[in-house]
Amino acid sequence: MPLYHTTLFSNDPPGEAFASRGAAWSFEKEPGVYRGTPNEIHAYSMKLFKQRGHAATGNYGSDDVPVFFDMEIMIRAQKLAHAQQAMNLLVSAMAALEGSITFGPEPFSIEPRAVGAAAPTTSYLSRSGFLDACVLANRASRKRSSSYALHKLALSYQSSSPHLMDLHPSESPRRFQVQSDPIYHVYVANAVTLAYSAIEELGLELRASQKNPSKMPDGTWNPVVKADLEERLQKSGIDLSDTHIWTLRGPKTRIEKKRPPPSAGKPSWSRGNVRDVNVWLIDALALASWLRSSTTTHRFSDAARSLTVYDAHNVQSLARHLIMEKFGFWQARSKESSARKDA
Repeated sequence: MPLYHTTLFSNDPPGEAFASRGAAWSFEKEPGVYRGTPNEIHAYSMKLFKQRGHAATGNYGSDDVPVFFDMEIMIRAQKLAHAQQAMNLLVSAMAALEGSITFGPEPFSIEPRAVGAAAPTTSYLSRSGFLDACVLANRASRKRSSSYALHKLALSYQSSSPHLMDLHPSESPRRFQVQSDPIYHVYVANAVTLAYSAIEELGLELRASQKNPSKMPDGTWNPVVKADLEERLQKSGIDLSDTHIWTLRGPKTRIEKKRPPPSAGKPSWSRGNVRDVNVWLIDALALASWLRSSTTTHRFSDAARSLTVYDAHNVQSLARHLIMEKFGFWQARSKESSARKDA
């Protein structure tokens, strides 16, 4: 079966050989571990340089761990079209795991190249996280709707994608304020709509109607709608006892005043302009559904003028949470230190 280059080089420790099978392809990586004297290691790195046309990244842990070099992720597929499909899904999986597209390749920017074919450029990307992205992409490839979920979330990030460190509460978070330019509202609304659509592809959206609303007249959950949602979440392996962080920064917007997030408690860093709250997953899904239906999908009302990056991030992070947990990449926040990382 033909083998294709991706120009993506993994420096995930410890550098052993890797293989993961998808729907119509497999991702593979040769071992990068090299044992030897400093002179031998240098000679090997020069050998890699001549083979690649660019320098290899040597990763040094400690005297007890051998040096390992970044090695290229390869795609083994019967057809070039399958290799391209694998490449596209890998890029979207990277975005989902990262929660951002800041440091990842853009969709369609990489075309797999058959082994033996001349490289049109020496451009490449070396980083950690590729192996997890390969596994996530392959797990999602088994079902078309799961592939759609990854691609929709990645496309959502293209409309609005601050890096997570710009939102980190202990790293002088950047303030994303309400803007007056209509294009800003269009991009944020598109990000919200696509992120919620990713949730729909997972089959984890809120299913309610005028005849069967999600809430009772007293504001409590409709038990029928709630039971249906919880059953689908549990079948997907989602922990209902976990909460999700809803990011709130600065003064309350028109949207937040209209429907405040139902708080399940505040994280320790929530103070001053950082007003983040924990929200139960089913309440977070209801809030995301309302935001999508009332503000971002149809003709814009005045509420759309108060959309901010935080609205997009909240729905994106919820979709990301569900994708990662469904496919085995999410750890429940058992300690607040891990909750801080999730924020």
